Amino acid sequence: MIEAGVLFGIAIDAIRSIKADPRKGGQRSALVSIVFSMIALESFVNEMTEQAQNMSPTQPAEVSIFAQMMGDADDDHASIDFRVRLAHWIMTGRMMDRGSQPYQDFALLIWLRNDLVHTRPNKLFAYGKTTMEEVHGRLLKRFKDKNILADEYIASWTHLVQTRAVAEWSARTVAAVVNEVCSGTSESEFQKTLTFINNAFQSYIAGIF
Repeated sequence: MIEAGVLFGIAIDAIRSIKADPRKGGQRSALVSIVFSMIALESFVNEMTEQAQNMSPTQPAEVSIFAQMMGDADDDHASIDFRVRLAHWIMTGRMMDRGSQPYQDFALLIWLRNDLVHTRPNKLFAYGKTTMEEVHGRLLKRFKDKNILADEYIASWTHLVQTRAVAEWSARTVAAVVNEVCSGTSESEFQKTLTFINNAFQSYIAGIF
């Protein structure tokens, strides 16, 4: 049973539950979508590793290499960033370009998820005197030009990311990463499994609206 798609479905359902304008802050379901999008990606990596390990030895060489190296990476508690890049390299034969999409959004999503999971106090501010840029400068800089953060001022930085726009961006980023890992693999039973789960992720994205 592949659970990654089920978990990603939770992220998508959370997006659908947000009826407010895309950049209206304070939509707590957005946090569910952000976190579960990343949980689904980690589940995808873990489940594909186990699938490869259970494949017959007649599969193409990259499947055996995937099973061994991804298993080792998991045993060593490697980061999700490293494991995704490793999976991409093994299955496609090329390195993931860190200077382009979807990797840059992926790196930003990891940062956002980590900050949510390990939330720290907001910076001190004086209401009516401190600007949003002064309080949330680091966050605003990282999301510059995306136009997905809440557009109203409030002290909590988490309020800024609690928008439908951020939730959609998170889910689309994960689906794009899954597609990158699954694309360009040679024909095999393992490739059919990758295609199946990739299609599930992409169909969820297509059905957001």
